[in-house]
Amino acid sequence: MSHFTKIQTTIKDLHLLKHALSDLGLHWDQNADNSKDEKNTEQKVDILIKQSNSSHIGFVRNNGEYHLVADLQLWQQAWSLEVFLDKLSQKYAYHSIIEETRKQGFEETEQIYQKDGSIKLVVQRWNY
Repeated sequence: MSHFTKIQTTIKDLHLLKHALSDLGLHWDQNADNSKDEKNTEQKVDILIKQSNSSHIGFVRNNGEYHLVADLQLWQQAWSLEVFLDKLSQKYAYHSIIEETRKQGFEETEQIYQKDGSIKLVVQRWNY
């Protein structure tokens, strides 16, 4: 029996997911091996994050969203699963906002990190 768990996210954009993972200091590969659980059962993934225990984690596209795929018994990241998902969601939202504001002609002028962990963004647009 496989121990893979698929965790649904609201992540839809692969490009923004890659940016968010990189912001967290994670090394990912888009064209890599499949993820494996403790019984060497393989799971095809679109993004792979290698772990030193060879039980890699990844993201797989399902119904337009990317789900996290991992053997949670072999989770070997710097953060707990919950903290990882929170940090990933924050970075993904940040990049989504930046991309959308740029499409509307704004540019980021300042980032202010708040004590509660949130990020305040200041953007501006010049009208001619």
